[in-house]
Amino acid sequence: MKTMKGYVIQEKGRADWQEVPLPEIGPYDALVRPTAVATCTTDVHLIDSLALPNALGKVIGHEAVGVVEQVGDQVADFAPGDRVVLPASLADWRHPRAQRGEGKFHQSKSPYFSDDPANGGWFSEVVKCFDADSNLAHIPGQVTDVQAVLVDDMAATGFTGVERMEIQFGEVVVILGVGPVGLMAVAAAALRGAGRIVAVDSRPDRMALARQYGATDLVDYTQGDVYEQVMALTGGVQVDSVLVASGGSASDQIGTAMKLAKFGGHVSVVSGFFDDRTVTLPMDVWNYGVMEKFLTAAQANQGRDYMERLLLLIQNGKLDTHPLATHVLHGWDNLAAGLELMRSHDQTVIKPVVIVG
Repeated sequence: MKTMKGYVIQEKGRADWQEVPLPEIGPYDALVRPTAVATCTTDVHLIDSLALPNALGKVIGHEAVGVVEQVGDQVADFAPGDRVVLPASLADWRHPRAQRGEGKFHQSKSPYFSDDPANGGWFSEVVKCFDADSNLAHIPGQVTDVQAVLVDDMAATGFTGVERMEIQFGEVVVILGVGPVGLMAVAAAALRGAGRIVAVDSRPDRMALARQYGATDLVDYTQGDVYEQVMALTGGVQVDSVLVASGGSASDQIGTAMKLAKFGGHVSVVSGFFDDRTVTLPMDVWNYGVMEKFLTAAQANQGRDYMERLLLLIQNGKLDTHPLATHVLHGWDNLAAGLELMRSHDQTVIKPVVIVG
């Protein structure tokens, strides 16, 4: 059996490199050699808390770009040598739910939901992508690996969350938390025509970048109650929509968002609150149950079409993801350092990228 090196969760709290089987592909699949990967707070949560038990013993990683090495005989649109973005999660486009536009909700082949130990993530020398024609995305020649590796999760999640806010031209929106996903949400809200974008955070570098991406107002949550600060900006008028991309308590963050949103407004949640099991919301945000507000979690849109549309924005100068990459490391040996940066409280860290090929 041929093997390769993969970065595997050994036990709760520990991951390391080990020999893993070289994957075999089916007729619709592709083998891809990663050339750049990004580390994520989700990777850290998976290692430290084993939030998804099926990840134990598997290669992890869900943000990567690479070069196609081999394709199955039924793959029509990709060939060896193509530069591609790998998907952050493997939607099952052959499941009947996909015909309802719900393919991303069925992820039987995703490493974190599959019982198959061979279904691993992207932190390995070679990776297998199921259904290549539907899951891989071509990278335009003008787009760099660093820009492209931030599309499949950071941009896709931020943009999907903003789409759920149903922004109309000139509306007022609040983005709670401007880490990499929140920053992409600021960019998306600007592209959707928001008239006023209030970015809430405390880290100076992130706040400055939020302004660069289109935020019109900045609120530092360490300087007082967020709701009161936003109301001071708007003259006491609740806002049209709020996106939650922050950490902390789910009840506090979602509760603040619901309080900020007007009746008929939208709250879109893209944060993963892995340490919370319940959420408590005050009833007055709905006027005790008799007024409407729309609350949704927003899972990133998946698949080739969505990623290639985001890449087109980059190609044509409508979006630049590169500023998110505050730390660019080189070599697989620095993968652990990239994970440690996501674990750290270093205020200069937004997103580490590791160039591996």
